[in-house]
Amino acid sequence: MRKMENKVLPLTCLDLANFDLLQSAVSLKQACMDCGFFYVINHGISEELKEEVFEQSKKFFDLPLEDKMKALRNETHRGYSPALDQNQIHGSCN
Repeated sequence: MRKMENKVLPLTCLDLANFDLLQSAVSLKQACMDCGFFYVINHGISEELKEEVFEQSKKFFDLPLEDKMKALRNETHRGYSPALDQNQIHGSCN
């Protein structure tokens, strides 16, 4: 059996104040292909709004499963998806 190596990749930082849209798009695509995560700065979203969004998210995920299932993912893949759902879509950034 082959041993898997732990590889740590640097987290890509996307700066929305950068007006070079082509370079930003290239960086975003590469981040998606490398690890699927990136960090965004200068996005203009206030701390208050971010805190409110996290508060509402916590309230939703604290609901009983029966209530969360009322917001089940639809045909456009918007909505709730139970943890470890076997019907997840596996896409790529290509």
